[in-house]
Amino acid sequence: MKLPRSSSSVGALVSLTAFVSMSTTTTDAFLPVSKTTNLVSTTSSTRSDISFTSASRSTRLFYDIQRDPPNENVWSILANTERWIASTLKDADEKSGPQGTNPLSRKEVSYVCETSQDPAMILANIFRKLKEARQLGETHGQEQEELAQEQENHNRATLRQTQVLVIPANEDLNDFQVFDQLINAINEARRAARDYITDHSLERIDEKLYGDDNGDDREWVVSVNCAHLHPKFGEKTPEQQLKELQEEEEQGEVDLNLQEYKERRLLARRSPYPSVVVEVRSMAPPEFTPPPPTAPQTPQAVEDFDQDEAPGDGKDKDESVDSEFIQQLEALFSKSSLQNEGGDGFYDSIGSHIETFSSVTPLMVAQNWIDENDPLFDVSKCAFTVSEATHVDEAYEFLFTNLAMQTSQFLESTATQEAGAQKRQYLVMPHFLSNSATSMEKFATQAVNIIRTLPPVRNRIDVSVLHPEHIDPEKRCPVPVFVLQWKD
Repeated sequence: MKLPRSSSSVGALVSLTAFVSMSTTTTDAFLPVSKTTNLVSTTSSTRSDISFTSASRSTRLFYDIQRDPPNENVWSILANTERWIASTLKDADEKSGPQGTNPLSRKEVSYVCETSQDPAMILANIFRKLKEARQLGETHGQEQEELAQEQENHNRATLRQTQVLVIPANEDLNDFQVFDQLINAINEARRAARDYITDHSLERIDEKLYGDDNGDDREWVVSVNCAHLHPKFGEKTPEQQLKELQEEEEQGEVDLNLQEYKERRLLARRSPYPSVVVEVRSMAPPEFTPPPPTAPQTPQAVEDFDQDEAPGDGKDKDESVDSEFIQQLEALFSKSSLQNEGGDGFYDSIGSHIETFSSVTPLMVAQNWIDENDPLFDVSKCAFTVSEATHVDEAYEFLFTNLAMQTSQFLESTATQEAGAQKRQYLVMPHFLSNSATSMEKFATQAVNIIRTLPPVRNRIDVSVLHPEHIDPEKRCPVPVFVLQWKD
């Protein structure tokens, strides 16, 4: 029995077609590993980066790290992942047609090895990659629009890039059920973010309404997808296996072709290590053809109007305007000039056009309010962090980075706990969802759902929200604040 060509194993790779590493290289050192492989040592972030082009004969592994690598050999991890991707794409090419027809084999795939073992830091780095993918797509659109303005015949190019984030160091994520729930929770939070009323979206609306946006820069369509690969991808729990057997008994027959197709799909996503695939696509917005111009209409002649219809004869809803009404309006608008007869109009006019600046920052406002209204506030056991984030992916990165500070203190070191470390953390975000307390609550709910997927911290963290428009008067802080409370 043969399967159709559309059932090739590459279909389960979730379109490995996006993203490139955005780290800044400072030093390069080339170390030969084999006849077709070169290692490049760079220093810029906290991960190991490799760049791979399947269409080329040689491969370069870009590696940069600032923390100690795990016990496993990072180089072998990256090489194994590269070989698995190359083998999968090669098999897909052979089964789908002539060599090179698979579009994935003609695109660059960059790899990043996440060496952290902290689950919260891994979460923060996943959202950082999603943020960088979005920023890459937006920057590409702006550059293409600038080129289109400079060159009349410039064809706007579509950006499609891929990045694979390999996560070999965390033992909890080696369990497929945990890893699958984590990625599903991340994608669910990203889908829920479409309904948030962010400050950035309100600024864009103001630009369009009040003329700040001249219309020259078109908004490109930037889509960022997140999928996952795992050595045990598709592994089912005993409950799921029992349910599947019951469904097969109810159906009475088994489609062998369908079973083989599903098995090949699962094999195409069983990578050597738990991995996250981030893909970005940035393309120009569609151009809509304007409607055809309509013929000009001849205005109605004055003679055609009914002369008997007067404004004040009851047929028109608007009342007639007489001289007495005009005098009342003149008297009303002249009062403002009569009220300031005793003052100095020159200095008053200058003062009305001087902008005042306050030295009080949002962090200071939040600290003063929390000091007076939060009964759990303790100077010796609380910390404040401020962020200028406006996008949802930036806010998640900021949230889980601060959570990683707590997990590094309370999960790994008992001495830190005895010393009375800061167990309550206030995350001040003055420019994030400041106009919608409902969006803030939804964001916090999604953050809790993500935290609940991590076994080490699922029952150790409480998340609460303070907002100027909170339904509870006791939580109406002048500045939006997230509160992370570590539980013993």
